[in-house]
Amino acid sequence: MDQHIQTTMVAIGDLNPAAYNPRKWPDSAIANLRESIKLYGLVDPLLVNSSPTRKNIVIGGHFRLKVAKELGYTHVPVIYLELDEAKEKELNLRLNANHGEWDYDLLKEFDIELLLDVGFDDSDLSAIWDDTIGVEDDGFDTEKELPKAQDTQIKEGEIYQLGKHRLICGDSTDTNVIERLLDGAKVNMIYSDPPYNIGLSYSKGVSTKGKYGNTKVNDHKTLFDYGMFLQKTMEAALNVSYDSTHVFYWCDEQYIGLIQQLYRTLGVNNKRVCLWIKNNHNMTPQIAFNKLYEPCVYGTRGTPYLAPINNLNEVLNAEVGTGNRAVDDIQDIINIWLEKRLPGHEYTHPTEKPPTLHEKPLRRCTKPGDRVLDSFGGSGSSLAACEQLNRICYLSELSPVFCQLIINRYEQLTGIKAKRIG
Repeated sequence: MDQHIQTTMVAIGDLNPAAYNPRKWPDSAIANLRESIKLYGLVDPLLVNSSPTRKNIVIGGHFRLKVAKELGYTHVPVIYLELDEAKEKELNLRLNANHGEWDYDLLKEFDIELLLDVGFDDSDLSAIWDDTIGVEDDGFDTEKELPKAQDTQIKEGEIYQLGKHRLICGDSTDTNVIERLLDGAKVNMIYSDPPYNIGLSYSKGVSTKGKYGNTKVNDHKTLFDYGMFLQKTMEAALNVSYDSTHVFYWCDEQYIGLIQQLYRTLGVNNKRVCLWIKNNHNMTPQIAFNKLYEPCVYGTRGTPYLAPINNLNEVLNAEVGTGNRAVDDIQDIINIWLEKRLPGHEYTHPTEKPPTLHEKPLRRCTKPGDRVLDSFGGSGSSLAACEQLNRICYLSELSPVFCQLIINRYEQLTGIKAKRIG
């Protein structure tokens, strides 16, 4: 930036503070600044944009301007710089890096790459997003929306861009399909919810009103064939993953051991079996006990990122009671996931899950901007969760109808239109 720098006295009323300015100052710091200006005057000029499209937007010196107004100043010293909006915001972040406290709500509006470039680290990104946002149920009614998706023009092999996310209509056992989806990118987490191989009808779904888009799903495989099917999806997913990555596979309880064995075969270290405890249970009159949970087998390859746990000792030693924040803190770090499930008749995809269920693994095992691969897109609930948590989701879904459903869900959630890119 080779600009001649000179100081100009400018009327306070002509200056416009940047609405995006993410710095907050405590009252004590503002009081100290006020005392300094009283004693020595306003000796540090404000930095202000002179670009015609950004004229008189304050880049640096927001609190000096605030205090000057309070002290009755009519004019303040200004150094003008001509910058486009992107450079203006970058300079604002760099100037603010060592002063005051961040306003995380405003920082969320900045591009992640810019934040990393000016010195924010992984912990900073988690604090910016994960401490201020969560996943909410998007209210997407799959059963009502599925008929609208039946008349789709989507063909197998097509790729769609959904904002920062991607969707391919294809077979997740095919390495070439997953490579096309990622287009050279690598994922930080594999998060898959494959067919359970327990005789569910994917042509009808759990609901007698829905149809699973004529998907070619065989849920009656032999143990050997099911194992080979899962292994191919894992191999294709690991092929596009970082050397250090998290791996989650949902399954029926009878296949926990199978998935753990496949993990060992493929170099994934078994870590936990996480249990989704549902608010209702499946009636099994011929079996001694009704089923209340669904398991998710969790493993890692290498040493992937884990979100820091703040005040761990306080969390573990906190007195737990009704309405106590400690309840949420503890639930965030254990392998029992409590999340309400809608009644079975309201689910069209046989193993459909609410977006809120995905929040714990996404928060704990990824940071904002990380990439997540869902090899079985289904109704798109993982995409809805990733969108809200600022993660990037790559989905593969074999059914053109459910691909259309995923697109419709995304467009309803964000108002952004999907684009075919391949």
